[in-house]
Amino acid sequence: MKLASRLDSISPFQVMAILEKARALQAQGHDVIHLEVGEPDFATPPAIVEAGRQALTQGDTFYTAAQGLPELRQAIAGFYASRHGVDLDPSRIIVTPGASGALQIALALLVEEGGEVVMADPTYPCFID
Repeated sequence: MKLASRLDSISPFQVMAILEKARALQAQGHDVIHLEVGEPDFATPPAIVEAGRQALTQGDTFYTAAQGLPELRQAIAGFYASRHGVDLDPSRIIVTPGASGALQIALALLVEEGGEVVMADPTYPCFID
C-alpha cells in the first residue's frame, strides 16, 4: 500500500525526540532537568491518584465537554470570586487538556491569518505548529 505523499512534509513531533535524548543522557548518569514535555518532575500526589481511581470506578471514562467540565468551570469562577472579588461567568471559562490547546485557541482568537507571532528562541518545540 502506497502512503500519501504529504507524509514526506510532516515534521516529527520534536518534543518526543528531545525526551528520548534526555532519557538516554539520564540513563548514562547525567543529571537532567526535564523541560521538554510539560510533565512535573515528581510523582502524582496520592490524593490525585485516588480521585482518578474513584472517577474510573464511577464510570467517568468518557470525553468531557469541549470547553471543560461544567462543575470545574463553576469552581474556577468561584475561586476568582472568593480570591479576587471578580464576578466571572463560567461560560467565559474554557478548560483545555494542556497548554498547547489553550495557546492554539488564544492565538486563533487574537492573530489574523498571515499575521506574525514573536517567540523566544529556544522555545517549546511544538509551539512552531
